[in-house]
Amino acid sequence: MINVDIGNTEVNFKSQAEKINKISKTETPSFATHNTPVQQLKKQLKKYNSYKNILILANGGSRTSAQGIYEALAKYKTTKNAEFVTTIEPDHLNELRKKYPKKDTLVIVITKSGTNVCPLEAMFNFWDYPILPITSDDRGVLKEICDAENKEYIIHPDIDGRFSGLTSCGIAPSILFDVDVDKIINGANQMYKKCSPKMPIEQNPALQLATALYLLEQKGYDEIFMPVYTTKLAGFLPLIIQLMHESVCKQQKGQTIFGDLAPESQHHTNQRFLGGKKNVIGLFVRIKKQEDTKTKTNIPKTLQRLELRKGTLADLDGVPLSKSLEFEYKGTYEDAISKKIPCITITIDKIDEKSIGEYIAFWQYTAMYSAMIREINPFNQPEVEMSKEISFELRKNYKR
Repeated sequence: MINVDIGNTEVNFKSQAEKINKISKTETPSFATHNTPVQQLKKQLKKYNSYKNILILANGGSRTSAQGIYEALAKYKTTKNAEFVTTIEPDHLNELRKKYPKKDTLVIVITKSGTNVCPLEAMFNFWDYPILPITSDDRGVLKEICDAENKEYIIHPDIDGRFSGLTSCGIAPSILFDVDVDKIINGANQMYKKCSPKMPIEQNPALQLATALYLLEQKGYDEIFMPVYTTKLAGFLPLIIQLMHESVCKQQKGQTIFGDLAPESQHHTNQRFLGGKKNVIGLFVRIKKQEDTKTKTNIPKTLQRLELRKGTLADLDGVPLSKSLEFEYKGTYEDAISKKIPCITITIDKIDEKSIGEYIAFWQYTAMYSAMIREINPFNQPEVEMSKEISFELRKNYKR
């Protein structure tokens, strides 16, 4: 379960009744109605299960959900090595070739349009490796490459990349990571129902968060600091940043999100958050209860009398690490509250396949509603395309 605590934001949802009513009449988006063919994917991927190493060549929404799932559910459990390759830096690609021999390595290249240049260039760097593309079935040069070379590929549905994490784009790699994807999708479907446009805002956590962030932007809070108090959800920061920036930041509207794993973030960005310009919201992410609540700090008796801050090392003795992590969150939260900085906390009961599906679905809907309440199209990204056109023209005009 995901709980959104609006904290001290003092936002008035009723002030946006007209916009919220308009949203309630919206059709359910395709990302929430798509039926991912899980059993078909499992059957298709069975022949690739023996590969020890998996390289994912992809950018943006083609990799952010899969990477978040991997870091939350598979990184310390699967016997396979996964690398998410988002660059064409030659030194990096060469190091990957040295590290991962072709006989043990599967290269998955993902681009929905089949025209994203960087993954294509990276793919040709691994052209002598086993390659499995994920791309559109009806257009794009990657599809044409597969046809010309008689390569098998996985179909990417016609859903915008950043909203496609629970389609074949994110689910196929997760199957190869030995993740129980059925539970992920079940969790997502439950959250899709909870966040449906038909649900009233009082019962719709995504619409609550989107509305609160919008109202705070109207008050001059145009930045969001997002410390994540669990390693298992920090991997989703790139997904959240992409969802919110590409969906919402248009027509000189929208908020900038920046964040990091906490409490590490306290040692650099707390200064900005608590001491810089007063235009930042705190958006904290935490787990209600760690799996391990027993591990404690044990200080040797011979050292307990040594001074630490305004106490001694004995003050740490016997404190569960799960409690220490909670106290780190409370320290930053309470300091922000004392400085009258708006704070919102997202709490996840526990990390498992179901909650990860819920978390992805929650942020997909939050991004959509954040755009809609600003009267912006959530599903385009006009400023992204021009830079791609310029960079491709530079390649075309390069004197070989």
